Amino acid sequence: MNSESASLITALRANPGIIAALALCVGPALVLTLIGFIMRGSGASVRPIVFIAGLFLPIVIPFVIGQIVIARAPLPKQPSAALTVNSGQFTDRAKLFGPGIPAELIREAKSGLPGILDEAEAAEVGMTANGETVLIAQFPGEDETKRASAAYWNGFQLRNTRGDEENGWRATRMQGDYVEMLRTGRQLFVWTGLTPEAAAARRAASDLDSQFPELKPVPQPPLFPALQPLADFFAPASIKFIGMVLLVCIYSLWFFKGIGWCARAQPVPGARILPESELVSRVMAINHLDVPFTLTRGDKPNELIADWRYADAKWLDLARAHGVRRTFRMKLTLDESSHTVRATDYTAEFDWSVGRSSASIQWKAAMGVVFFQKEQQTIFGLQVDEQGYLSPVMSYTYKFDLSEMKSPIITTIIQSGWTWRPTAWQGPKALRWLTE
Repeated sequence: MNSESASLITALRANPGIIAALALCVGPALVLTLIGFIMRGSGASVRPIVFIAGLFLPIVIPFVIGQIVIARAPLPKQPSAALTVNSGQFTDRAKLFGPGIPAELIREAKSGLPGILDEAEAAEVGMTANGETVLIAQFPGEDETKRASAAYWNGFQLRNTRGDEENGWRATRMQGDYVEMLRTGRQLFVWTGLTPEAAAARRAASDLDSQFPELKPVPQPPLFPALQPLADFFAPASIKFIGMVLLVCIYSLWFFKGIGWCARAQPVPGARILPESELVSRVMAINHLDVPFTLTRGDKPNELIADWRYADAKWLDLARAHGVRRTFRMKLTLDESSHTVRATDYTAEFDWSVGRSSASIQWKAAMGVVFFQKEQQTIFGLQVDEQGYLSPVMSYTYKFDLSEMKSPIITTIIQSGWTWRPTAWQGPKALRWLTE
């Protein structure tokens, strides 16, 4: 392994965020590429793949850039500074614990926190008269310190955390008091107080920066110094807020416009454009074919509704009664001015179960555009017919293939000279530009 490869591996190990960013780029790209080849081989359009990739980009790009900007160059391994210990006690107690904690209120801490400070070389805790505490522990190495801080975090169920690894963390303990924690190489410092201000004041009393500067770790330089102006630009909260709003707008715009673009079907070249009334007649004539759905007129003159109730069963199973219902609906809105049919999909699932000691009901509904759906399920149990009588049938199987519903409708529309345009939301005319 050459030096460049070794340096790259070291930099990646020091910045796990970059590894996550690379995985976020490579993993979905490989999956979408594989699905794209499968769709292309079957003759289907790869526009849905482009649409899904477009949904990833507003999330992936800022994350990748952010991880590159905050990446830090690894420093050479150096021995961590150590506090002087004599007979299991820290020699600089007055400086470490700060004023207000006399020597008689400082005691050994390992036995009081088993499972947290077991690996410590020395550990002491001091307490003030008003209940504030200072915990100081020194370990053989940084790995032991990290394990101890994680054990303390979990043992006291710290929540509402904020801060960073360099300046320390602030949190609330399960007892309701407040804590400040700092890990400096081999040392673990924990200050507590009844209020956040009290915990911060107790930490300030230790004054580690001025009294023990050797404990402060050397800051890591940025891995890409040329990108630091970008970090300074996005540092203000106002810029971050504007950036978030901009990303949400871009994401929403692509979602509504892209979903229509990737599933749109243009009229057959050379097809004569039929008037709306004749198109309605042709679409309604699909009811006379051997199809598993029905077409009806909607509430408005230019609306058609396609319904497929592909699962509707009730059965008995182990002294419990069950029921399942699945429906798929398409609402078609005809716009004769642009010779466009706008379609929105609606799905609903209803499941219920009743027994001697319990009952449950689950209902889900969704609206949008469904590109592909195909399912089959067999339900075993003593079936109940529509009149509520037991049937000798011991199983019920339902199948659903969305292409069986959409293909004849889309084919009829585009052969009539009209455009098929799916839309996730059929809003008012003034907002139609958003979905087209």
